[in-house]
Amino acid sequence: MSQRKVFVRESSGLIKQVNLLDAVMLNLGNMSAGVALFESISPYLNSSNNPTIGGPGGVLWIASLLGLIFAIPQLIIYTVMTRHISRTGGDYVWVSRSINGGIGSVMAIALMLESLAYFALIAFFSASSINAVLSTIGGVDHSSFLLNLANNIFVNPYGNLTLIQKGIFYSIGAIFFVIVILLNIFKAKWGYNIVTILGIFSFASLIAAMIIIAISTPFMAKISPFMSSQGISIPSSVRYSFLPKINWDYTLLLLPIFALYTYPWMQAGPAVSAEFKQSQKIAKLNLVLAILITAFFVTVGFAEMDAVAGYYFNYYAYGTFIYNFWDVAIALSQNALVQWFLGLGVILWNFYVLSYGVIVFSRYVFALSFDRVLPAKFSEVNKYGSPIYAHLLDLILTLSLLSIPVFSTAAATSLYGATILGALYFLVVSIASIFYGVKNKIRILSIAGIISAIYFAFLTYEAGINPVFGFTSTVDGIPITEIFVGLVIVTGIVVYLLSKYINSKKGIDISMSFKEIPPE
Repeated sequence: MSQRKVFVRESSGLIKQVNLLDAVMLNLGNMSAGVALFESISPYLNSSNNPTIGGPGGVLWIASLLGLIFAIPQLIIYTVMTRHISRTGGDYVWVSRSINGGIGSVMAIALMLESLAYFALIAFFSASSINAVLSTIGGVDHSSFLLNLANNIFVNPYGNLTLIQKGIFYSIGAIFFVIVILLNIFKAKWGYNIVTILGIFSFASLIAAMIIIAISTPFMAKISPFMSSQGISIPSSVRYSFLPKINWDYTLLLLPIFALYTYPWMQAGPAVSAEFKQSQKIAKLNLVLAILITAFFVTVGFAEMDAVAGYYFNYYAYGTFIYNFWDVAIALSQNALVQWFLGLGVILWNFYVLSYGVIVFSRYVFALSFDRVLPAKFSEVNKYGSPIYAHLLDLILTLSLLSIPVFSTAAATSLYGATILGALYFLVVSIASIFYGVKNKIRILSIAGIISAIYFAFLTYEAGINPVFGFTSTVDGIPITEIFVGLVIVTGIVVYLLSKYINSKKGIDISMSFKEIPPE
């Protein structure tokens, strides 16, 4: 089959079915505001959990605003490049055509494996959120039934779990993941529908949580039953202050924690851009809307917590890993229906993220397959317009990685440490945008690429040296994170070189696929 026929097949196989709402919801899942407000960022404000923070002075909502500002160059890159090159695989195509096919392929494979590690962590958090909801509602309502579920069945995953309890946690994430994969296989549009539906529900619950926190006064009196039930004590000398004396060093060192979940992750829309119904309109608006919505909810959510409770109270309470935005909102709810609406919301946020991931991962596999880096089987589309074998690969790999945090919380640090691959990937994308901008005389793209490259060089460095991310951590003396990251890079190199060799035996030079942007 000729190269041109291959790309025509892509155009006819993946249907142009993504509207603006679908694209925005896909990107919002990518940046996961609701997960960021759970126990993902706020515990690391406290120096006991984050040794880079020497004490009070780092401010979460200010760090969120700084993260938004530093994300603007990347936003320009992804918006401009998507408008110029709307291809399945998004930034993989930009890198492979602007820099080098081998580099693009290796980095795309690295991103895919890092993303699977992230999805495994999110599946782990989904089980953790169930425990948190049961424990919070059970504690404030004095429900022995709910507390029994939280203490014996849906237990805290950070404790000493029995094999059965670990199996329950694994099954929760695995069953949902299988369901989402099957929906995507039987009809591609269903995959987008479930992302949009889960996204709407997740944001509705987040809005409700913000309202509950805002109207619950006096805060200290109403949060007291929750604090007592969870055994959380705060130093009596703590004074109220919405804005402390800001330590800008500490605040800046919170940015890598935000980068785990929020602003840098804007590749979801571009990865499916070949499926946009109104390509230019959606390419222009989807990322701008998504990043502004994410920034609003994350920034206001953390600022609201400081406004009602005071910065210093939150500083100490966050460090427990129990007290966070969602648990506080649930605890403040005086109505059982509202409690369970919010509880279901925080749980479904995790499944919302998993749902977007299923779609995006398959599109990278799809693109690599069309470039013959991966076997052609992965680019086959069934009669429902879905890349079935790409989804099955996603299923097998994710279910394998999910076992890591479920069966060994110590080994889970290896998945956090994989964050360095994401930062490195975005650094390479930034460099590719510089090349493309210079070549095509797009000045704003070149400038944005330079600024973005500097920022991601900083994040890559922090991901490597900051102990919070666990890149240099060991399990039983074994540097498991460094081994994992190294194996990911080696895997990408081996896959590319092996593919190049196998295709050369057939008289095909796969490097020719990267010489120019292929036709639609």
